[in-house]
Amino acid sequence: MAGRTPKNSVEDWIAAGQRMLVDDGIAGLKVDRLASRLGVSRGGFYHHFGDRDDFLDRLIVHWEATCRFLPDALPPAKPGQAAAWLDATIDRLIEADGYDYHFDLAMREWARTDKRVAWAVERADRERLETLGKFFEAIGYQGEHAATRARIFYYHQIGYYAIGVRQNIAERRKNARLYMDILCGEDALLAARSAPPGRARAA
Repeated sequence: MAGRTPKNSVEDWIAAGQRMLVDDGIAGLKVDRLASRLGVSRGGFYHHFGDRDDFLDRLIVHWEATCRFLPDALPPAKPGQAAAWLDATIDRLIEADGYDYHFDLAMREWARTDKRVAWAVERADRERLETLGKFFEAIGYQGEHAATRARIFYYHQIGYYAIGVRQNIAERRKNARLYMDILCGEDALLAARSAPPGRARAA
């Protein structure tokens, strides 16, 4: 019927695509299967998307916008505030608040066979590493030392998910402080947490 409102929104289709990508990989992400999962015909898909490639482009944009490994706000330059930013970041990762590692890993797997996704993943990795580098600079590391610490931190966390380490939230919280002391430097973190809130660390 002309002018009929589609049963499912763009967001419904994208959410279903995200779940299917995680569950079945890119090879299993087909229009017919998406429609079946949502209980509608293929026509509902083409009401919102020009074709499968258009849908996949929008799924990539959705991942970039919503699967945020770090808070959108940059770490403060003052060491005490930067340490608080790190604590909030770790809480966020443990609680999976804003970061869906299943979706992130599915995108990385897809990136092996699609340049569009590879470029998006490279952009995200670069942004995340640059942000982490700013954190390490805030607690006293400089240049390549800050960049290397950022890489160790990031690769450790992504590897944690990729290996499939199984720990509950209580276990992760218990171990998080020791991990952070090792990855960030216990002395540097202690000095940052002890710094007066309004005082920047001397270079």
